Parts: sequence; structure tokens; C-alpha cells
Amino acid sequence: MRHYWHNLQAREQRTLLLGGVVTLLLLLYGTVLDPFAQEMQRLEQRVAEDRELLAWMEQAAVQVKQLRGSGAARRADGQSLLSLLDASAKQSGLGAALKQVKPEGVGVRLRFETAGFDALVGWLGRLAAEQGVGVTTLTLERLAQPGRVNATVVLEGGQ
Repeated sequence: MRHYWHNLQAREQRTLLLGGVVTLLLLLYGTVLDPFAQEMQRLEQRVAEDRELLAWMEQAAVQVKQLRGSGAARRADGQSLLSLLDASAKQSGLGAALKQVKPEGVGVRLRFETAGFDALVGWLGRLAAEQGVGVTTLTLERLAQPGRVNATVVLEGGQ
């Protein structure tokens, strides 16, 4: 290799040396610098997306704290979900069967004993259609009396 190098003219040696340096720089750029720059750009984009997500989560956390702090979900008209459910159950003829009403998270848990199944299902349907209150959990226990059930219902929502 030395012999080959010494047999070259000075201009050829400079050209080969310059070509080697350029090749080394291109190799360095292609294997180290460009992938590093692309990864940095990807990470900067990810950080921006994560910041947006964090801002949304902080806003949602404030809303959750407000709802939990109220004891039960509040409707837009200011009436609590507890009072709405209690009053509408009584209006639907389920007042005597309603044994327990208690807040649970952002919803309300109700316990009915010996309730009429048709009246209960009709009441739940009206709540969903008229008030926007949805059933989160419904547990029914069939009784020996025809058409009668024990029920535990968790309801959320309301406009």
C-alpha cells in the first residue's frame, strides 16, 4: 500500500486524500448524525403530543375533583342526581320499594326491594330518554312473587 501511495503524483495523492475525507464525512453523517437528528425530531414531536395530553388530563382531573367534591353528580339545572332519582322513583310508583339511595363516585347507587319489574324497567327507560341518566350497573334478583324483583342499580349522568 505504501509503495502504491509513493508512486502516485502529489496531485493524485491530494485527490485520494480529499476523496477519503469526504467519504469518511459522508459515512459519519449517514451512520451517526442523520439518525440522531431524526430521533431528536421524533422525540420533540412526542414531547409536544405528551404535553397536550397532560394539559387535557389536568383539565379532566379538575372536573373529576369538582364532581367528587359535590358528593353526587350535579345536573345542569343545579338539581342533584340524588334528589332527581328519589323524586322520580316516587313518581313512578317505586317509592315504597326504594330502600337505599347513596352516592357512589360520580353516580348514585339505589337498592330496591320487592319492586315491580315492569315499573322499574319503565322508570329506567324514562330516566335515560328524558333526563340522560344511564345505567352503569344493574343487578336483579328474581323473587317468588311473579313480576317482583330485588334490584341494585348504579346510575350516572343527567343533563
